[in-house]
Amino acid sequence: MTYSDGEALLRRKIGLDAGSIGSASIARAIEQRMADGKITDIAGYLQRLQESSQEWEALIDNVIVPETWFFRELESFKFLQQYIQSEWLKNHPQKVLRILSVPCSTGEEPYSIAIALLQAGLNQAHFHIDAVDISQKCLLAAQRGIYEKYSFRGNSLSFQERYFQPTEAGYLLCEVVRNSVHFRQANLADADFLVGEAPYDIVFCRNLLIYFDRSTKDRTIRTLERLLVTDGLLFVGHAETGLLLKSRFSLVPHSLAFAYRKASVSRPMVKHDSLGDRKKHHPPKQRIPQHPQSQRQQIPQTSLLDTAKTLADQGCLLQAYQLCQDYLKKNLVSVEAYVLLGQVQQAMGENEQAAASFQKAIYLQPNHEEALIHLALLREHQGDIANARLLWQRIQRIHYK
Repeated sequence: MTYSDGEALLRRKIGLDAGSIGSASIARAIEQRMADGKITDIAGYLQRLQESSQEWEALIDNVIVPETWFFRELESFKFLQQYIQSEWLKNHPQKVLRILSVPCSTGEEPYSIAIALLQAGLNQAHFHIDAVDISQKCLLAAQRGIYEKYSFRGNSLSFQERYFQPTEAGYLLCEVVRNSVHFRQANLADADFLVGEAPYDIVFCRNLLIYFDRSTKDRTIRTLERLLVTDGLLFVGHAETGLLLKSRFSLVPHSLAFAYRKASVSRPMVKHDSLGDRKKHHPPKQRIPQHPQSQRQQIPQTSLLDTAKTLADQGCLLQAYQLCQDYLKKNLVSVEAYVLLGQVQQAMGENEQAAASFQKAIYLQPNHEEALIHLALLREHQGDIANARLLWQRIQRIHYK
């Protein structure tokens, strides 16, 4: 047996795509567990893994390194508060708002949700938050509710003073917020995940789908559809927007919120490449049927970028890509065009090309926050934590000027 057998086991058990974190990372995690258990034979370790649920959980904790902080991707929480104040309170004055956070990791996300709801005008009796994760270790840390400075990066810290108490062990979250979140252990990749539970009005499922293999991605998206009420909101990570093109979810037009609304029926199948389906890593060359060259030239330059944005929101990535390129030929210093092009390229799986587009936007406008955020999140996803950290510090300096 080899480490690839360990990869296969992780794929079967939790749907992990080894390519999403790298075979070397999985091998290191297995080696560490073998060393801790004083096991020198990979076959012997895999046998133990099959027989011991505790060892299985320990390996998962080694493989999955939680990367989260309070109010990560701040616009998602701003939109959540806007939705509560402008729509939910008006249409559901007596209903308890049900929210699911999965995976909840060490608790920063569900606690951020609770704080956002309290600040939006709801009291604890008017909402219910379930927080689910596969890692028992993460759940224990979340329930403890004590955090280090690293959990508060990238944002204004006014909420920290209001909801946290400094202690020798770290910053202790106040009891009101801790008591508003209900933690439980489960695996979203399981077909029977939360079967029998009442549907939720809002689901946060951010930065998990990107680690699944193709079949697990598809199955999980169907699970998320099942868990949400019609017209319910789904929040995903910025790199996961391209995965929802063939689902019942429609993009909510709020910049950087990465929010989708569940429609009553499935949308038609989209006839273009989506994230995870592309095999080649170079810009598309084929002719775009909906917008042949002669027609593209007839679109006024003033509306060309708006058309590209609309197509991107509709999931028509190849068409949006070509219109961005057409626009940039005559508008070489358009920051907004480079940002949009980067978003489209990222949704198509062209991460390095996307990074180059965001960098061009930043070169033209060094304090362009949207481009900086996109690039920081992209570097984070790629495992380049050092450069991501520098970008977040740069973003933070913009806010404190």
